[in-house]
Amino acid sequence: MTDWRSSLRADPIPWLLDNACPATRYRVMTELLEMRRDDPDVKKARSEAFEYKVGAQLARLQRKDGTWGGNLHAGDPRKYTASLENSLWRMFEFGWNRDTKPVRNAAKTLRGFMTAKTDLKFFEFAKAVKADERRERYYRWFLRILALGLLTRAGYAEERNRTAVLELLDLTAGFVDNPASRNPVEEIGASLPLIRHAAWNQGYPFFPDLYTTLVFAHSSWLLQGELAKMRLKKIFDYIVSPLYQELAPALGLVRTAKGAFARSHGIKLYSLEHYQKKGHIDELLIYLELFARLGLINRYPLLMAQLEWLQSQQGKDGRWNLSTKQMNDSSRWIQLLRIERDWRSPTRKEADLTFRVLLILKHQWERQIRMLERRDDSYPI
Repeated sequence: MTDWRSSLRADPIPWLLDNACPATRYRVMTELLEMRRDDPDVKKARSEAFEYKVGAQLARLQRKDGTWGGNLHAGDPRKYTASLENSLWRMFEFGWNRDTKPVRNAAKTLRGFMTAKTDLKFFEFAKAVKADERRERYYRWFLRILALGLLTRAGYAEERNRTAVLELLDLTAGFVDNPASRNPVEEIGASLPLIRHAAWNQGYPFFPDLYTTLVFAHSSWLLQGELAKMRLKKIFDYIVSPLYQELAPALGLVRTAKGAFARSHGIKLYSLEHYQKKGHIDELLIYLELFARLGLINRYPLLMAQLEWLQSQQGKDGRWNLSTKQMNDSSRWIQLLRIERDWRSPTRKEADLTFRVLLILKHQWERQIRMLERRDDSYPI
């Protein structure tokens, strides 16, 4: 029977189960092989994954307030800094979820941003929002979306979170449908154009960006609804459009009483040659995984060509071992790829890259059938 492994030169999963670190072995069993969590082998792998040194060390650094370093936001994607966002995403990569104490502690802090509390603690944004009503409204929405993505990835799928995901989908699709999205910024003589007033809604410009993509990509249940799929197609067609790509990643300036700052976090898609030359293949792998989780790689020729190149890099033994020169050692993205302790060992590096590519291939194969289906597209590109 044809499945997502049919196109592989060789199946590297047995090798991963023998050679990868405990965290990767656990994720191979649960995410690639979809073994039941009550399976004895899965239980053993789960126990070993939570004892894995890298994840355990990270857990010990968590503060009582649920953060790491007293910060929430990851900041510059090209640099790795201690924050709740960065640390929690790394723990997710190590196989940790809502069943673990550090994730539950972080979730307590994150849930605060899903409310309308008047005494909300803004952590590193506290100074920026003080005596600036527009910044406060902006960061309330930004931190709500950030928190929703992390809670969704952790496995919190309660009805209120699903309602929040649908609300975000509606607001983002509403921005894309708004005529203002075709001309969302205006030149005012600054280094970046200013986001037009018409592009705002409820104190926030709902440009689709990395954070909304993370929410949608880890809410696979959206692909069960025709309306949700249609909205997702519209949103990501807008992201890959020349208009959006010209603005990304900054997207435009937000003007407030305390001055202007860049909206930021736009998804900038480059050619394969750019990623190779600049050493940003790690960024490409992250973006391909997000689009694969949405079942949308097949919709865009640029991404499909990049995926085909990635498949061509598979060795005869079934494993991937991309040149380290093609990946920025200091970027935040490479930290997410490195489930293994380090890449000084070729085996560790191969295990990480092989697992990452297999995740992309599996989601691309299975979810594009659900998203695009084998019939006429109700929303053609």
